[in-house]
Amino acid sequence: MISFIWAEDLDGTIGKNGQLPWHLPADMRRFKEFTTNHTIVMGKRTYESLKRPLPQRRNIVLSNALEPIDGVEIVRDAAELETVLKSLTDDVYIIGGAIVFSTTFGWVNQLIKTVVSGHFAGDTKMIPIDYDKWQLTDRTEYSADETNKYDYAFETWHRK
Repeated sequence: MISFIWAEDLDGTIGKNGQLPWHLPADMRRFKEFTTNHTIVMGKRTYESLKRPLPQRRNIVLSNALEPIDGVEIVRDAAELETVLKSLTDDVYIIGGAIVFSTTFGWVNQLIKTVVSGHFAGDTKMIPIDYDKWQLTDRTEYSADETNKYDYAFETWHRK
């Protein structure tokens, strides 16, 4: 299964200066639970924001500009990425950014989304998604607490 996994605010903002505009430990735990021991796919800027390959994952970066990096599989274009993904039997998680989301949208059959209840300044928005073509299969809402400073919801969607 190929899934998008991301967090956005109420305006669809997903990033600011290459980082998340909020700190939400519950979302980071969820991300880790889904992606550990699986393949993750990201763009160059998302990889650079992480500063290193994420451990216990197969890290694939879509970029025609990166030099080889230990622990990272670099694919140079969408066609090469599609070939690699079609050869996998494992779950794949597309983690961003917006260009990679746009490039891979047609291949995805699950959306794993965190909605952060707030409005944050940012420079990157999630790509438009027509949710009429998706079925919401799970939504769990959480209130802010000492660790997570914002209300948030975890959602899972499947392509109809």
